[in-house]
Amino acid sequence: MCGSEDLSEINYTMEHKELNKVLVIENIPAIQCNQCNEIYLTPNANRYIDKQLSIFRSGGFDNRAKEVSKNKGITQEELGKRIGVTKQRINQIFKDNNLDVQTMIKVSSAIGEPVSSVFKFKIIHQENDKFYLK
Repeated sequence: MCGSEDLSEINYTMEHKELNKVLVIENIPAIQCNQCNEIYLTPNANRYIDKQLSIFRSGGFDNRAKEVSKNKGITQEELGKRIGVTKQRINQIFKDNNLDVQTMIKVSSAIGEPVSSVFKFKIIHQENDKFYLK
């Protein structure tokens, strides 16, 4: 807001209230003005926040299938062919936070990555009245 171009990249922490819980989101990639200390959240920071909230809401389950397959250049259509389902079903799998183990194994095998790198499980830790992802 002050117009300065003296900016630094920082890791920002914020609290989000939802359903009578305070969710603490840490390590948000943000930018801070070194003159007025204003903090700016980039589109990447907003995506990170959305992802962290999704993990909280799913009880700690982090479905990374879309990200991992994209990084390997595998389209939804190609992944669907590899496991014998439609592109629409792959889209559902990418968004689903309640997958069965067989589906996770099939998707991981088709992507060529271990289940533990495609589907992560994070611990939600409570300290006093706040919840953290560990």
